[in-house]
Amino acid sequence: MTAATHTILRPRLIQGYILRECLGLFLVSLLAVSLILFMGRIMRVMQLIITKGVGLAEIGQFCCYMLPYLLVFTVPMAAMIAVLLTFTRLSGDNEIMALKTSGVSLAQLLPPVVLFGLGVAVATLALSMSLTPWGNRQMRQLLVEVTKRRADMGIREQVFNTDFQNLMIFVNHIPPGGGALEGVFISDERDPSLPNTVMAERGRLTFDPASQRLLLQLFQGRVIRISPDQTGLNSVEFETYQIPLDLFQFSLPRPRSEDEMGWGELHRTWQRQTPGTPDYNRMAIELHRRLALPLGGLLLVLLAMPLGITTRSKGRSLGLILGLGSFLLYYVLLTASWRLGLKGIIPPAGAPWLPNLIFLALAAFFWHRARQDRTLDLFEAGSFGLLRLIRRSKADPGSPSRS
Repeated sequence: MTAATHTILRPRLIQGYILRECLGLFLVSLLAVSLILFMGRIMRVMQLIITKGVGLAEIGQFCCYMLPYLLVFTVPMAAMIAVLLTFTRLSGDNEIMALKTSGVSLAQLLPPVVLFGLGVAVATLALSMSLTPWGNRQMRQLLVEVTKRRADMGIREQVFNTDFQNLMIFVNHIPPGGGALEGVFISDERDPSLPNTVMAERGRLTFDPASQRLLLQLFQGRVIRISPDQTGLNSVEFETYQIPLDLFQFSLPRPRSEDEMGWGELHRTWQRQTPGTPDYNRMAIELHRRLALPLGGLLLVLLAMPLGITTRSKGRSLGLILGLGSFLLYYVLLTASWRLGLKGIIPPAGAPWLPNLIFLALAAFFWHRARQDRTLDLFEAGSFGLLRLIRRSKADPGSPSRS
């Protein structure tokens, strides 16, 4: 009775150990990967703080609203890395072999991995269905509010700014703290029959709540206008000059984009589109992408287990490289299928599922290798291949010059 009870409990203890190991590595990997991806946007955030005077409260809100979008990708990535590191270590320390020798099969090690993968899929589903669209909506609204308070936020010095339709603005210098503009040059072609060129020593952008428009106030400058018959120029100097502007493109009133819509709104909008049009294809891809990404997270976890078992490595660096490489391949396939579906080369509804089908085949392949105890020692294979190449070149040094 005692032996039988021990036989039943032993796999459960091992399963609990594997699950705890995966969860611990997952939290560490999630924090590291999220920080790495967020660092790609930190320079723009720092620019807003230093040069535009945007407060830390708004910056914190930007980060919070951006987080769900990042987590949609970092949660599956961190989960795959965690499972890969766990089983790469178990394989490298010959613990997998010891477990098989003691009667524990790979099937008995699978339940904690499946449970962990299902948890990842549910979290990714919640993020893609509701949290990410909510974050995108809130971030857009926050951008509008910040733009109203700091109208000059989108203007960059010594750059030809084209955020306004048929209007090009060049500013030589923007003092720290924003608000003022120095050395302003404007090409105004909003009226094609009467184009203007405006130069001013100073300027300032303000927001008019009554008209919901930006006002560009210029001081001490000159307006140069081509005559209607285009035979001469008219020049007028001014002390103050005011140009009404539309808001920046991201804050213009417009329908919600597909990445800002909830599932129900997105589905209804998609049904109203004409099949075959770019809007129809784009919304069909977005609908199925929100379902395909959670399943992709589960498949990445299921692939990580046999990939880690068949890879012999004493360190964790190889598992980390394999995890990042596998997710990069998944993301490249997802982007390529998105473009193909948008152009109608492949069915838009099936485009997001293409990477999942490929990774399902990869998971089946590596599971077959793991069941046959066939290892994938990349370092040894590469070393043996290099040695064979060197020996062949030494044995036959004159082969390139033979006729």
